[in-house]
Amino acid sequence: MNLIKNTTPYIGKLKLKFEKYPEYSGRSILNKVHLNLGFTKLVSRMTPRQTMEGGPSNIDPNKIELIEKYTGGVIGIHKFGPDNQYVLENSFLTKDGGYIGDIRQGWWYYKQNMKVCEDYPKGVAEVYEGQTLIGYYGYTHRGGSMFKIGDRLFDEAYTPKEDDYEEWEWEGYKQQFIETYKESDELEQDWVFGDGIAYVMPFKRRGKKDIENFNECLQAAINMSKYLS
Repeated sequence: MNLIKNTTPYIGKLKLKFEKYPEYSGRSILNKVHLNLGFTKLVSRMTPRQTMEGGPSNIDPNKIELIEKYTGGVIGIHKFGPDNQYVLENSFLTKDGGYIGDIRQGWWYYKQNMKVCEDYPKGVAEVYEGQTLIGYYGYTHRGGSMFKIGDRLFDEAYTPKEDDYEEWEWEGYKQQFIETYKESDELEQDWVFGDGIAYVMPFKRRGKKDIENFNECLQAAINMSKYLS
């Protein structure tokens, strides 16, 4: 199994399996989809090694080093609840101890070339191309979107209007909306009809105002993160 690259932050055993829906997490987590056959997928899964008090960790120290070197966050212990009685080890934290997520969240930041957003650390990340900031990514467990200069400032209360878009762009959304509605079952059709054309419109185009600077990129990402929360 050494021929399969470990793309997780864990140390453990990798195993090949055929699975239709491999994105779940439990005793094992998805490592990589190697072959998508449509009706099923050939995937590798990582089962982190079991740890005992005082024994070796199941976290790869080299990956902790990468996370802390490049993301602006740290891996540590998060305590919460009355008298800090609850403890989450190997948490992804801001440098002042604010909780962002678990070790996988930090590893995801590293792989996506993202850094902690100090202004809104839980739900927004800075996105870089090399060493250059190119935008902000707003997210929750339900999804996410990056916002760059030239996109629209996301506004959940905004109702898309034809006059706010180029003719070619509006026509594209309209055709996509019609096709989506036709292909949806009865329940989903209610959702599609209720949202209108916004249902098929990417978050980065749902707003009236064009984004002109990074402050507006950040605000759009915050708005979207709150919307999906």
